Amino acid sequence: MNTPTSFQTVVKYFERKGWSFQMEPGRPLLQAVFRGQNANFRCAAFVDDTDDLVQVVTFMPVVVPAEKLAGAAELCVRLSNALKMGRFELDYDSGAVRFHTSSAFPKEDLKEEVFQRVLGVNLVMVDLHLAAFIRVIYGGVAPARAASQLRPGLRARRGMIPQSQVQIPFRLTFN
Repeated sequence: MNTPTSFQTVVKYFERKGWSFQMEPGRPLLQAVFRGQNANFRCAAFVDDTDDLVQVVTFMPVVVPAEKLAGAAELCVRLSNALKMGRFELDYDSGAVRFHTSSAFPKEDLKEEVFQRVLGVNLVMVDLHLAAFIRVIYGGVAPARAASQLRPGLRARRGMIPQSQVQIPFRLTFN
């Protein structure tokens, strides 16, 4: 039996969970939609065996208008500064906001636990921080205030895990 490639570990994880996904033909890229407590999120998971890195990028369901780019960028920096894993990113050309997590793994040996952590952290952080972006983009709240309003609520909601779009009764658990 052949040892599965690193990307096959990601695909098998999604299949085992019964989650719906699409794969990019010819590329180690998987896309899925997850439902959090605050919104639905489009997520992409990919593996680069040339540098042994698994990455997850989740897109927030907002588009930042040109006049709000500076505030959204400041919020990305303020929120990312306190994080141990992951970062918020803003595409100035499209106005897209996303959260990016990644982890290195031993050559051709991506463990499911590593991918589970990268995916789980990513989805939870996007869902928890969406409200701050909404406040800055649409509510006229200053980025510093939006970030500070969010932080106390994070401790109370640590157990919240977003669910796959297709798995209504299933609850994910992460260490």
